[in-house]
Amino acid sequence: MAAGQWRPPAIHRVSTGEWPERRPRVLRDAKRLCQVGGVSWIVAGLLFMARSVLDHIAGPPPSNGTEILAWVASHKLALALSSEVLFFATMALVPGVIALHQTLVGTSRATAATGCGIIATVVPVMAVLLIVHGRLVYPVYGLRVDTPAAAELVVAIFYGGLHVVSLLMAVATFVLSLPMRSGAYGPRIAYLGFATSVVDVVGGYPDAIGALPALVCQAFFAAWFVVVGARLRRIAPA
Repeated sequence: MAAGQWRPPAIHRVSTGEWPERRPRVLRDAKRLCQVGGVSWIVAGLLFMARSVLDHIAGPPPSNGTEILAWVASHKLALALSSEVLFFATMALVPGVIALHQTLVGTSRATAATGCGIIATVVPVMAVLLIVHGRLVYPVYGLRVDTPAAAELVVAIFYGGLHVVSLLMAVATFVLSLPMRSGAYGPRIAYLGFATSVVDVVGGYPDAIGALPALVCQAFFAAWFVVVGARLRRIAPA
């Protein structure tokens, strides 16, 4: 089906005679969902990139607990901002993934559910990782990580979790790019998604590739969100 002929499944039922009394409301809700989801996807991409820049400024964490505490003290602002930015980026995934699923389910129900389901799984994982990361820079009842052993544990859990998230997003991006080839998004966005999925795997090993290549990988990751979001917000139900 050509890009210009695509329509969400619910809208297709309305346009073919089902639910005629609901047509204006369904059309309006579907259009609003695409617009809100597209903006959320763009915001998520920009925030993920901002977080990557902040992490690049702070630099990678040391591998010694005492050095980690000194690293946190000297880069406290960048780490605190990174935690906040990553929180809002994660929350922006929620409306974005709902809208993305609705635009892809008519092309391939299985791949849309699988890819969007993986991203939906990433949201609570990121929330837990942020709780862990926050203990480096934000006190709770005056308590924070202040011993070398605790610092090592927090850094290991957080950055190990980010590795898993990167691999999950690589799979999700690849799976979602499959129906994008013949849907409303087009082959160019699909091929960008395939390339991004490979880069996500590479970017999941920042300690092995170095800080600058890791930043480049994050730029690909963010660009995919922005491009998909820009296309998503322009999808208009017919």
